[in-house]
Amino acid sequence: MQPSAMEILKKLDIYEPLVKSGEKIYNLKGTNHRGREVFLTSYNDYAIGCFGIGIHRSLLFKFLYDKCKMQPNIKFELGQDIRSLTDLKATSDLLIVANGSHSSLRQPVPIKQSYQLYPYGCLWTTIEDDQITPNQLCQYLKYSQEMFGILPSGINENNKRIVSVFWSLPIKFKNTYSIDNVLEAMKFYLNHENNNFIEKINQANYSFAVYADVYMKQYNYENIIFIGDAAHGMSPQLGQGANMAFLDSYFLNKVLTENGNNIASALKNYTILRRKHLRFYSQASKFLTPLYQSDRVLYGRFRDLLFTISKQMKFSRKISSQILCGKRTSWIRNKEIEY
Repeated sequence: MQPSAMEILKKLDIYEPLVKSGEKIYNLKGTNHRGREVFLTSYNDYAIGCFGIGIHRSLLFKFLYDKCKMQPNIKFELGQDIRSLTDLKATSDLLIVANGSHSSLRQPVPIKQSYQLYPYGCLWTTIEDDQITPNQLCQYLKYSQEMFGILPSGINENNKRIVSVFWSLPIKFKNTYSIDNVLEAMKFYLNHENNNFIEKINQANYSFAVYADVYMKQYNYENIIFIGDAAHGMSPQLGQGANMAFLDSYFLNKVLTENGNNIASALKNYTILRRKHLRFYSQASKFLTPLYQSDRVLYGRFRDLLFTISKQMKFSRKISSQILCGKRTSWIRNKEIEY
């Protein structure tokens, strides 16, 4: 979770328990395969005391779901297999589609749109560990062909400190990769210094995540609205997925409140309010992702050179932290999102 969504968490009254259960992240550190620091992005460069929150998605969902169950007059129908919006559209005042970037409900809606898988995905796992550097997301990089990351993610249901571990992998190798080769590469970046952690990543079960770039010219059609990754799926490189979904929900609530019973007008205003912010982060995602995940060595060399230079300049550090915080809306103008 990024700072731009923190105020929304406070409005939902889940900020304090989320911070308590998550891990405050103050820095993002990138180290290349030669052991040289490529980047160190600090939230403090945006504002003193600023931080992100590392938290497992299942725990974040639990906080939200428990909060929803406390609200009166909300009926849950779980486990439903929804293949079409046609019947629901005719019997509903408002349909909110929020089922992720791979949503099959998006394509039949007559909105100009595109859906393209990123060529790289990630192997993910979560393990218990209390020795890895806290309060910092660590990435290890070999050009743009290898990326290994460790994100402190708070505590689990057993009150044990956990970290999320990810390894970049082309989706064409999804079913043929060698986990032994991946583990050996991880050990190389860890320099065999933390044998206990290495043993844990050896024993972990990994899942494979596939990401997609999703574009919609508008997010509304009649009484249907698309939010979250279903509307604007991006690479996870900027760490904005859940963050953008929280902002979407905030602005959807805002326009519905302001427009009363005029659903069509509210949804049209929603698209207008979100367009600039989401367009900027979609563009940033498309620009940055190949620098971290591609088959081109030169992209990685360019990234290392660019970030090595830019981290020396206060101005560029400020912009980098502003983007990280989820605040920026333009490449040129220093204009932040307005709530």
